[in-house]
Amino acid sequence: MKRLSALFLTLIAAAAVVAVPFKAAAADVTYIKSETAVLMEANTGTVIYNKNMNKKMYPASITKIMTGLLALENCTLDEMMTASYNSVHSLPYNSSHIALDTGEQISVKDALYALAIESANDVANVFAEHIAGSNEAFGAMMTQRAKQLGANSTNFTNPHGLPEDEHYTTAYDMALITAQAIKKDGFCTYFNTNRYDMGTTNIRSETRSFWNANNFINGYDRVEGLLMSKTGWTEEAMHTLVTVAERNGVTLVAVVMSSEHKQEKFDDTIALFDYGFEKYYNLEINNDIIKGKVNPTVTTHEGVVAEIPAENYIAESFTVTIPKNLTEHDLKYDFSTVVPNSDKTVATGQVEVFYMENGAKISCGTHGFSVMLGEAMVNVQPKKMPLVLKIGLWLLYAALGALVLRLIWLMLRQLVIMENRRRIRERKRKQAMAKRRRNQQTNTTYRKK
Repeated sequence: MKRLSALFLTLIAAAAVVAVPFKAAAADVTYIKSETAVLMEANTGTVIYNKNMNKKMYPASITKIMTGLLALENCTLDEMMTASYNSVHSLPYNSSHIALDTGEQISVKDALYALAIESANDVANVFAEHIAGSNEAFGAMMTQRAKQLGANSTNFTNPHGLPEDEHYTTAYDMALITAQAIKKDGFCTYFNTNRYDMGTTNIRSETRSFWNANNFINGYDRVEGLLMSKTGWTEEAMHTLVTVAERNGVTLVAVVMSSEHKQEKFDDTIALFDYGFEKYYNLEINNDIIKGKVNPTVTTHEGVVAEIPAENYIAESFTVTIPKNLTEHDLKYDFSTVVPNSDKTVATGQVEVFYMENGAKISCGTHGFSVMLGEAMVNVQPKKMPLVLKIGLWLLYAALGALVLRLIWLMLRQLVIMENRRRIRERKRKQAMAKRRRNQQTNTTYRKK
């Protein structure tokens, strides 16, 4: 019995020893196994981690994030939609669905739960036809909306994510799309629900129950502060996953694509969140901070220099995401040229906030600001050109002048040569004509004799 107890304790100790390095490895982003991944702060757009984030990939069912966003932007929840024969029967028999039938009516609210929980492809088709008339038209609508959000490497051709050659996106683009989607009222509710019971329809009298297979939502894997999550899988795309979590005022979007095994995408996402929430925080930059950083001498886009008092700068508060080992005093500010309005009373510009890391410039984003001008407060002077630049321009103009004179001289010289040659030819022609006339006179005299 004592031997068994000792063996049991030994096994527990060994398990504890093994568990410690495993947990540390899971939080280390150097071990991300997914082919592409990105971790972005949703409110600031700051990319905290990047692995091939701009590589074009098949998205699989995370496509439905955009489908859900467009549904919320274009429909009301109690709006009824009708399933067509094509929306139901154009899908592979083994793809995910909720067994809609031709002519069956479903509310937008029920459809959103089916889209998010069951990843129903038939419901995605119904949304596409209801909103845009066809999958093709809805795909173009999805792509246009993506580009409005800055997702310029994305092209959608269908609402569900089943593989098509021209249906692709990137981890970075999906993060941008998701950061916008979570701002829409209700979106996170649908994409963070474990179970939903859909009532009867005009065709089906029984209740349909939806159960979420997403590990983060059904509790198999835990993420603190989870806001939403959507999985995807096809043979071509392999496993994909988009997840959003919020802690202490920081909202992170994690996207992993082309994970070889199902559990890898969840492990990679947990590691990304552990890294981001541990290493980064959000800092508010208010107008007082901006005033303390401005250079009172600004240059307008028209090339004039204006002396502006710091108190004339107005900037709305904005947030930047920076490493926790930095403070506001480590940040630097780069102010752009300003553009005055028509009456020269107000000018607008942009300020880029950044910090230096290992000699490299790390941008925290660009934000707008305004400058109150006013004729009495502004000393506008012509922009002075540096002496070196002036000398350089003089030399350039002198060289161009010498070149022009050289070309004129060569042209005149060529004209003189051509004229001399013409005169020589004319003289020789006259001499030949005179010689010919003398010969003709000599021959006439000889015949007379």
